[in-house]
Amino acid sequence: MRGNAALPMPAGRHLLPLLRDPAHARGMRLADWDQTLRLARHARLLGPLGHRLQADPPSWDQIPARVQGHLQAGINDAAYHAQLVRMELRDLEQALPSDLSVTLLKGAAYLLQDLPLARGRTPNDVDLLVRRADLETAEQALKRAGWRMAVQSAYDEHYYREWSHELPPLRYPGHPLEVDLHHSITPVTSRTRADDALLFADLRPIPNSRYQALGPLDQIIHAVIHLFQDSELNNELRGLLDLDGLLRQFLDSEQDWRILIDRARAHHASRLLWYALHYCRTWLGTPVPEPLELPAPPALTRVAFDWVFRRSGPPKLPDKRSTLAQRLARQAGQARYHYRRMPAGLLARHLLHKGWIKVTAKNR
Repeated sequence: MRGNAALPMPAGRHLLPLLRDPAHARGMRLADWDQTLRLARHARLLGPLGHRLQADPPSWDQIPARVQGHLQAGINDAAYHAQLVRMELRDLEQALPSDLSVTLLKGAAYLLQDLPLARGRTPNDVDLLVRRADLETAEQALKRAGWRMAVQSAYDEHYYREWSHELPPLRYPGHPLEVDLHHSITPVTSRTRADDALLFADLRPIPNSRYQALGPLDQIIHAVIHLFQDSELNNELRGLLDLDGLLRQFLDSEQDWRILIDRARAHHASRLLWYALHYCRTWLGTPVPEPLELPAPPALTRVAFDWVFRRSGPPKLPDKRSTLAQRLARQAGQARYHYRRMPAGLLARHLLHKGWIKVTAKNR
């Protein structure tokens, strides 16, 4: 697989093959590791990569000691972040009313469910989901307990409360992690709008915890939407690896895959799921069965999206200047992100406001 032309470079030279199969490590030279470690660190994948390699002792034993040290440091750093998440969740448990239904999303949910994909992962924050009717109750409980919102202006506050799917981030003074309080998994103005009733109807209790998680299929759909709608597609290999782990964890049979496709259709995310399965299969070797009854995007749309994602999605070497194509791809990904989050009129108003703020700030 080394140098496989189907994979984006330079991540496709060694990082992606290693994530697919730890045995790839057995033929790598020290110079190969230098580039791979820098890419993995930039993608926040040093911990997951280290865990995968340690789980294959014949491959781990052939890795140079100085490389093992970097990988072990990534594993240790992830363990530290996992402990921070657990501490934050314990504090939140004390602050939130005991009768309030609270669902964990993304990294915190993966951690408390003890999913394999959580090993080595470093969450940035804690994401909570409550019903829209319970949002004020949860917000006021956290504020009474000492969490504070960090918003820059009245406009930003209005943006979060009226158009987003979450409140402005909250942080307890002195705590390293932010808390994002959600009432949905998609912005209320976005083009792909998940069905909240379906989400809340399939919540699952997390054993030995007061928290819940989304149903397995909804966790997959949420990861799909988060990556292919609610991101700028820049340096998002970690999001794709999350999807690979969820698909391997929760889907066993052809029937499971058919139900996933039906679930994506119910959440209006069929096209986003097509992209997710396509890149998981081609970049990470995810065992996606073929054929699937999932309509592909139009050919021109596919080509355009692939041009952008292959140049923006994988990590870059930090000391290498981006090419013109990479810079254009990042700008295209950013434009797509805004386009998918808001209808045209609201987007124009939002961008004009942000532009005016920048102009007036420069003239002060």
